Amino acid sequence: MADVRRPPTRPRRQRASSDGSDGTGGRSRRRGRGRNSDFDDDRGQLFLVGALSLAVLFVGFALLLNTAIYTENLATRNTDPGTDPSISYRAAAEDAARELMIRENRNGTDPTWDENTQWYESSVEAWSDSAGLHAARRARVASVAVDSTNGTRFQQTNASRNLTNRNYAADWTLGNNPSAVRDASLTINADSLPETNRSNVLGLTLGFDDPYAVAFDDTDGGNTWHVYVYDDSDTGGDDVTVLVDDGTTEQECTHVGPAAHVDLSNGSINGSACSAFALLDLPDDAVDDEDIRLRFENGDQATGTYDIKVAEGADISGNVYDNEADDDGAAFATAIIYDADVTITYESTDVSYRTTVRIAPEEIR
Repeated sequence: MADVRRPPTRPRRQRASSDGSDGTGGRSRRRGRGRNSDFDDDRGQLFLVGALSLAVLFVGFALLLNTAIYTENLATRNTDPGTDPSISYRAAAEDAARELMIRENRNGTDPTWDENTQWYESSVEAWSDSAGLHAARRARVASVAVDSTNGTRFQQTNASRNLTNRNYAADWTLGNNPSAVRDASLTINADSLPETNRSNVLGLTLGFDDPYAVAFDDTDGGNTWHVYVYDDSDTGGDDVTVLVDDGTTEQECTHVGPAAHVDLSNGSINGSACSAFALLDLPDDAVDDEDIRLRFENGDQATGTYDIKVAEGADISGNVYDNEADDDGAAFATAIIYDADVTITYESTDVSYRTTVRIAPEEIR
């Protein structure tokens, strides 16, 4: 007999209720997808906050760097921009006054100090006028005034003559009165020097001739500095040894060769520095007050030439030294400019500058 029962039917899907339940007390799948969406939103917010934080940090770094650069620029910036031209003008004025003095003292043959002074000061004035015109084109006022001091240049030009004065006195003073000394040099023939040694020079042994020496006396302080020149018997052969003694300490340098140019001003022998000259340290007050007396000792113990300038208008007539070299090439003296006070003035809309500098090239102190 036929089966008349109804065939089974497929279960119907339950619709979610409006509150998200499936009618059986469970939650729908749509609720599960909402949880993932919230988590994605949180991650996006964190990324945005991090990006903003990095941006703020980079801006802070940039501001810090700019501040450091600005501070450095401010620290190195010329806070007084108008002073540069005035300092440059001062340097140029000093150089001009010094070069004109050196040129005049090198080439001057005038027998009087008045003529020498007139030439030198008029030359400085001419430079000042020229430089002043250049400054005026830029609406600036610049000028130089000079007040120079007489001096005397002592020379001997005959290299075969000994270093005595015109009367052949072995011990003698250059100049009549204490003064100051600058631009002083000697050229000594090695074969004219007697052999001696350091112990004899310092008076520790006997049996040697006393060597030639240049002495600097501080007539106010009572101290004396000696620069001895001799052929050192301990080294053998012809050489020129220079020993400087300040009364307490002594030091020497030796030059091997037929002759030696001894520069007392820059402390060198034939252009090479001699450390012994560090002891030739004359007091500033003695130099400034012109209390230094310059002497030659044992001038018959060396032959050569010299060129020395002192801050004194010495009597350049008579038989000790004259104002021109004779056939014997003995000591002679000429009028020079020893030093000068140069007053420099510079004015502009930004700067009013005035100073006085002293020009005394290669002064020994």
